[in-house]
Amino acid sequence: MRVMLALLLCLLPPAVIAQGFPSKPLRLVLRSPPGGTDDLLGRLIAQKMPDFLGQQVVVDYRTGAGGLVAWQYVTQAPPDGYTMLLAASGLGAIRTLRPDATIDPWRDFAWLSQVVNYQLIVLVHPSLPAQNLKQLIAMAKAKPGQLSYGSSGIGATPHLAGEYLKAMAKIDITHVPYKGAGPMYIDLLGGRLEMGMAVVGSAVPHIKAKRLRALGVSGSKRVAQIPDVPTIAEAGVSGYELDAYYALLAPGKTPRDIVNRLADATAKVVASPEYRTRVIESGMEPVANTPEQMLQVARKDGEKIEKIVRTANIHVGAQ
Repeated sequence: MRVMLALLLCLLPPAVIAQGFPSKPLRLVLRSPPGGTDDLLGRLIAQKMPDFLGQQVVVDYRTGAGGLVAWQYVTQAPPDGYTMLLAASGLGAIRTLRPDATIDPWRDFAWLSQVVNYQLIVLVHPSLPAQNLKQLIAMAKAKPGQLSYGSSGIGATPHLAGEYLKAMAKIDITHVPYKGAGPMYIDLLGGRLEMGMAVVGSAVPHIKAKRLRALGVSGSKRVAQIPDVPTIAEAGVSGYELDAYYALLAPGKTPRDIVNRLADATAKVVASPEYRTRVIESGMEPVANTPEQMLQVARKDGEKIEKIVRTANIHVGAQ
């Protein structure tokens, strides 16, 4: 009887299956541990999405290998809409960043919608003498290889931003990868790490509390929540520009009707006053789009990151 029921379900059109979706809690997979921007956004989405789907969303931390553990987990999950992934820009360039990875970002994922646009930021511990980016670059040139910067992991967007800065400024600073922004902040705030590259959203509270000093943001314009912090280009590295995004994804063969259902729920989350207020306060821009628009954004951004990887000569190995 069970076999017959399974066969009947296979014969049903996707639209019929999607009518009953979702009928149980969903899982939102994060690549980083608690304490960073992934965690902030993941929890906001998980708290608000049940209002529009009628089911609980459980946050599932799958950390390690610079995000590869989470990405592989989602590609192997059943394509039934009950597993989603919060991903950052770098996933679109995975084949350039991680030639050893078997993941294809266009084949193995269904791109649902953006949830934010964001920038990266150069942070230093207050004990470091550099008061601005030009002074930091001068220090790095005077002491090649002696300064260190941390990021949330190898191949993560903050790592790309840091290596791009090194290439553009022609400096030698050692990269220290962490398993998420949370652990990186522990060392940076404690003074055990001199410099960090991070997502603006997780950095704003530390900057306003003067626990960390911000030297520059990565995008084409300043961030409204920290208007005194110049762009990296303004601060002395002409031509530097890197904007990024977070998006929700599902396994690649998820039925189109379910993809549209999840994208619609995501758009409602992003439009909600609670989500928008918290995201804007954190220095990010709430953004939602259709699956078709999201795929175009991801492909275009992936091409840009591939150029950055070649410019900075970034080599990403296993973490």
